[in-house]
Amino acid sequence: MYRVVTTYRNGSPRPVVERGPWHVAQKTAEGWAETLRGLGYVAYVEAQNGMIDAGGGEPAGGADSDLMAALASMA
Repeated sequence: MYRVVTTYRNGSPRPVVERGPWHVAQKTAEGWAETLRGLGYVAYVEAQNGMIDAGGGEPAGGADSDLMAALASMA
């Protein structure tokens, strides 16, 4: 299962993070992420067992990837 996570700013000091619905196919989630990036959002694909690299959002190998994967598995 895969979902798109988007981040944007609405004038507040903290960014708004929205998590979309789960998709069975990774390709479907990546398509939605690409569409949202085209509209100016920061978007990445998250797998049910943690974050993955969708090529343009948050990189899976980033400094916080282990923390993100741990938090995602707790949810």
